[in-house]
Amino acid sequence: MKYFVLRSIFPLIAATIIIVSCGGGGGGTDPAPQITNNPPFFINNVGEVEVDEMQLSVTTISANDSDGDLLQYSLSGNDPSYFSISNQGVVTFNQPPSYFDKNEFSILINVTDNIISITQSLTVFLLRVCSDSFLGKTVCFEEENTSAEYDRSNDYPTWQDWDGDCQNNRHEVLESEHIDDDVNHPLTFSSDGCYVDSGKWFDPYDNLYYFSSSDVQIDHVVALFEAHKSGAWSFPAARKLKFANNIDFDDLLIAVGGSSNASKGSSDPSDWMPDNTSYHCEYLEKWLNIKSEFRLSLDADEREAITDLYQENTCQN
Repeated sequence: MKYFVLRSIFPLIAATIIIVSCGGGGGGTDPAPQITNNPPFFINNVGEVEVDEMQLSVTTISANDSDGDLLQYSLSGNDPSYFSISNQGVVTFNQPPSYFDKNEFSILINVTDNIISITQSLTVFLLRVCSDSFLGKTVCFEEENTSAEYDRSNDYPTWQDWDGDCQNNRHEVLESEHIDDDVNHPLTFSSDGCYVDSGKWFDPYDNLYYFSSSDVQIDHVVALFEAHKSGAWSFPAARKLKFANNIDFDDLLIAVGGSSNASKGSSDPSDWMPDNTSYHCEYLEKWLNIKSEFRLSLDADEREAITDLYQENTCQN
């Protein structure tokens, strides 16, 4: 009896096994669905910003995500404790910053969709605030700091090649100030294109023309030593380097003859002015623009001399 029952059940079990093993049609299993996630990305690449002291607002870092994921922002790096960042990427100081306490900050902006994170570095340069008014400019009235150590070659090295085209910034100035009105003196370059050889340049200091680049020097209208004593001594290293090589602020650098540049040295208008008196007003305007833009101080002798020169030359402000 027991034997009969087992023999009757066995075909049923075998059939069931066959049905199960053959189920699903094709004999395989569907692959697991692939879940993809695109990383977030920065919309703006700020890199560095300049902010007035005692101001809380810094900048906004914008990011997005093509998947529509909710993004979260955070800070790290060297100085994150000085700042906060909102979920919209708005960066602010936690406390009003003071220029002479600390004027350079380095942070990392981190953005994540909780799966992938991206990072962007940000340098914040603090600028001192000037509140004095002089001949229509906002400036700082302050005596020179003659005790600040000056290291021309290490603190203010020239010349950099900002755009990486093999022409350093000296030759960028020579090219931009070349006067292209004389077929006998076209602008020429070295065989590799990295150096300006000849052309035509006008020195407004001496009212003279020069045709060989070796006779032309690039003058810092406000000389580097004068700038150093007037406040650049407190610049962080990166700002000193940028000031010395700055070709973006038109008044800062000028191509002149070696003789006039040597006679000027590091003098301010109380000690030296161009021999070409017709250039006096423009020279003083450039001087004040630089002092105002870079928050460099004007001392008492300097202010008195400039005031007198404005009157003597009937300069407009």
